[in-house]
Amino acid sequence: MTRAHRIALLLAGLLPMGLLQAQTKPVAPAPSAARPDPVAATFKAWDKNGDGQLSLPEFRAGWEQMQAALRVEQALRRQFAALDTNHDGAIDASEYGNLVLIKQAGKAAPPLARFDANGDGKLEFVEYVKLVQALAPQQDAGKGGKK
Repeated sequence: MTRAHRIALLLAGLLPMGLLQAQTKPVAPAPSAARPDPVAATFKAWDKNGDGQLSLPEFRAGWEQMQAALRVEQALRRQFAALDTNHDGAIDASEYGNLVLIKQAGKAAPPLARFDANGDGKLEFVEYVKLVQALAPQQDAGKGGKK
């Protein structure tokens, strides 16, 4: 069960807080700046009218949005795995040219280094997601067309 699933179940009252904490990796105490609480942030995002309670429509909308995000992540992970032909957990320079978004960009395609945040010459999954976010056409939510 992913952390996102555990948080959603916690918010739904189906998972006790102790079980959420027991299933997550221990975290070192935060430095002087407090880290945001993901449960509180999720609750606040789902609580559209800000009354401190989740109505059934607010919960349903938040749950559906989370499920949609999980489906997108799963699709991206499958794409990433298919592109990683040498199965080293990263997309290297020889695999980079096989990305559909890079092929579509043609000569205007950005170099791998633009998205290689750690400078190791490869794209890990998080870096790949940033590439997709930057290069993939975004849907205009109001019109269903591309931006």
